[in-house]
Amino acid sequence: MTISSILIILVQSINFSAHAQVFYELKDLEVLEKEKNFEEFLLHVNDIRPSERARHWKDMYQNIAVGLVDYKIKTRDFSILSYRQIEQIERSSALSSDELFQFKRSLFAKKYFTECFRKAALVAENIDKNTCADQLNSFWIFSKKDPDMGMDLAIILEANNTNISLWPYYEVVVRDSVATLYCKKANVQQAVMNKLYGEVFSAEFSGDYKSLVNKIIPESCFNEMVLPLKEMLTSIKSNGLEKEMALNILESKGKLSQEESDLFAVLYLLDGPVVGDKMNIAWKKIEALGENFTKRQKLLTQIEKLPIIPDKIFKDPNLPRHKAIINLFAKNFPEYLNYYGLTCIKFITNSGTQSQNVSSSYQCNEFLKAAQTIKKESKGQSTPWISDSVESQYSGIKK
Repeated sequence: MTISSILIILVQSINFSAHAQVFYELKDLEVLEKEKNFEEFLLHVNDIRPSERARHWKDMYQNIAVGLVDYKIKTRDFSILSYRQIEQIERSSALSSDELFQFKRSLFAKKYFTECFRKAALVAENIDKNTCADQLNSFWIFSKKDPDMGMDLAIILEANNTNISLWPYYEVVVRDSVATLYCKKANVQQAVMNKLYGEVFSAEFSGDYKSLVNKIIPESCFNEMVLPLKEMLTSIKSNGLEKEMALNILESKGKLSQEESDLFAVLYLLDGPVVGDKMNIAWKKIEALGENFTKRQKLLTQIEKLPIIPDKIFKDPNLPRHKAIINLFAKNFPEYLNYYGLTCIKFITNSGTQSQNVSSSYQCNEFLKAAQTIKKESKGQSTPWISDSVESQYSGIKK
């Protein structure tokens, strides 16, 4: 082939390409917008030179972009292609900060990710749950960080047991200008608890609870956490480590009265404490009760009001540590053990007009059996756990 032939072919190719690539003008986009031709409009929206992209162009772009999202939601087109198309629009500088489009984009995203995880749970669908989680995380990175959206996405992630950390989503919530409202919500409070727990029991934690709390959440949000932290101290569902964390945080922030501090020390020991400084402090508080009848009566009145008495140590009262704690109460707060024994008898016999605040008949029986054994074996050498009256009533039940 001669050089002249090659040149002719090259020129023809260039001419063909020029004819094949048609650039639209503003009036063409106006027609497409009127027709609601989403696909063709978006294909040519950037044909307009940057210097000519005035307010009219941007308004048309927003109208088409919002219309496209509404159409996808209406027709339930939550495919990966639709998701990518909408995200491609979001990446454009023209609409990246447009509030209406971002709102519509968020509506689509919540439905898309919900559907993505639903399909991932189906064996027949060739979709991986991790892919859905990664896409959701990427979506959040390129988002405005709206607190409501953060909560919605966190709930989706949590419901599907992903490995994505939820705190980046909730952190936006607790630091919002109206965090007080958000921090009243149970899922936000639980997220804060999880974050605090992870930080407190990490190897890097210095032991400065006050500074840790101040770093994680603002004061307005922490004020809404005081009640759930106190409830953690009285709940039979929380473990010893959780109770220790709650006690340390509340004390560091000055949120406990002396009466509350005494009560929580009692409950902390009754619920299977963690060996350490907190257990030693609680132990000394119980010892001090032995010489203060009035304080014991006040504490007993508070305990009687609890929906459930923390009593994990009674599940196996013969364990050395549990036995030592029960003996501590027998010497310094016998009124509590007697109250627990009487309540157990009412619970076991299903007597009394009020619901009894013990967790199970099993723990009641274990405690009362151990109390009887202790009394028989010691023959007056150690302090009894229950009174003669309670023991007599329990013996009558077993006959």
